[in-house]
Amino acid sequence: MLKPPSDDTSGRVVHLLERFDASESAPESLLLPVRLGPVGRSLFVVANVVATIGAVAALVLLWSGPTPGWWYDAIFTVLVGFIPVVLWALLIGSVAETRKDRAMQETWSELRDRARAEHGDVLARDIRLAEDGSVSSFELTVSGAESSTFRAQWRPRSATGRGLLQPQVPGIGAPVRIWRAPGNTGGVDLPVVVEAADQSVVTSSGHS
Repeated sequence: MLKPPSDDTSGRVVHLLERFDASESAPESLLLPVRLGPVGRSLFVVANVVATIGAVAALVLLWSGPTPGWWYDAIFTVLVGFIPVVLWALLIGSVAETRKDRAMQETWSELRDRARAEHGDVLARDIRLAEDGSVSSFELTVSGAESSTFRAQWRPRSATGRGLLQPQVPGIGAPVRIWRAPGNTGGVDLPVVVEAADQSVVTSSGHS
């Protein structure tokens, strides 16, 4: 009996290949999305500081000057204060995600030599589209050995990369190759790589 898949895709990534080739070893990288580097984070911090100072100055003028009433001051305090709060939350979240990705990649580097390939199949897929109609990300529910099922996610490495088209996403029933260390059943603590073939290449060439 199949075990229900976990909703969390942390550390479980999909690598989209043009076609399946013989591979003697697991991929070296998890190909996680590229996050803000030290320079980008520094610029973000500067922008946040400027936004925070501007918001504080605006609020001082708001509460010290004549207004229609306290309700007016309260409404604009929430609106103006919301901007720096969101910016700082985005920065903190980005730093946390960067640390998480780095730790996951380090774990994969340690486990990679022990990872073994197994055959699996796509049971379900969930596609998310960008405004231009291209695929911004997709999740595959796959079945592997020992009747285990789990979800894995594909995300572009950068926002400026070439967009993915819907026909390229592996369909239900498509074969996949799962790389994971012995004893890893797809839990969120240990990384797993799911290699899937570009559906458009498979369809046009007639083989995987």
